[in-house]
Amino acid sequence: MSNSTIEHSLKNGSLLLNMGLISVKVATTIPLVVEGLSSLYKDYAFSNAVGQWYDFSIGINRPNTLRAIIKPQVTFDFDGYKPFKPLPFAHSYPLFEWGLNWTVANHLHDYLILHAAVLEKGGKALVLPAPPGSGKSTLCAMLALNGWRLLSDEMAVINISTGNVIPFVRPICLKNNSIPLIKNLFPNAYVSNTAVDTQKGNVAHVRPPKEAVENKDKEALIAAFVFPKYIAKSRAILEPVSQTKTLESLIENAFNFDLFGHEGFKLLAGIVTRATSYYCEYSDFEELEPKLSEMVR
Repeated sequence: MSNSTIEHSLKNGSLLLNMGLISVKVATTIPLVVEGLSSLYKDYAFSNAVGQWYDFSIGINRPNTLRAIIKPQVTFDFDGYKPFKPLPFAHSYPLFEWGLNWTVANHLHDYLILHAAVLEKGGKALVLPAPPGSGKSTLCAMLALNGWRLLSDEMAVINISTGNVIPFVRPICLKNNSIPLIKNLFPNAYVSNTAVDTQKGNVAHVRPPKEAVENKDKEALIAAFVFPKYIAKSRAILEPVSQTKTLESLIENAFNFDLFGHEGFKLLAGIVTRATSYYCEYSDFEELEPKLSEMVR
């Protein structure tokens, strides 16, 4: 689809975005969202949703109040329901990505979903579970732009039948100092305009590599878990994490573990038993990357 066709379909509420894991019908007239989708999802399959099946219907719209004019705001709509308070107009595009995260985490119950970045090399997946502020997304972007296949920046979607990770390839969210860092290290990467002073600070998104999008249906075997922590001027340190501690941390980082009960526990325990697990401190990506590559050989 051309940008003009995408814009027309978005305004009509009939744009269908195929992400592999899910298909989403999207409606918006907000220029920031139109531009974000056209640029960041450039390599994805867009089509007309009329008469087609899709998983979720979402929209980013102006509220029907004076807030549409005075100190403009935008709302996130999920199947006609507004789960969040309106945000400033300038934060329209981050709201789309955050709302999509919420949609999947709360409604896609066929898979066990962890809050983690996932990348693959040689058919084996590296899972990076970590809390906000750990540098997870920065490391994810560095790896994805340095030859690793991106599966996800935010969600490790685990196939209950195979224990493998199913890709959920989307733009990588950068925050604050990570934005100029990635721009400087990877000048050829497409990074969106920065949304300033959001609830998560300054935010920008990195377009996923085309190869990652083209392989969005290819699962990967989990080989290693790494719990990263960026610490300025530190050497790359990797310390083994016990299977018990790893399992506890994964359960804490799961969006929907309670839905699977004993089955989910057995699944994660089996994966942890087969994989290696490390706590990681780093500041120099070039020092760290070879160590991570060793884990997936």
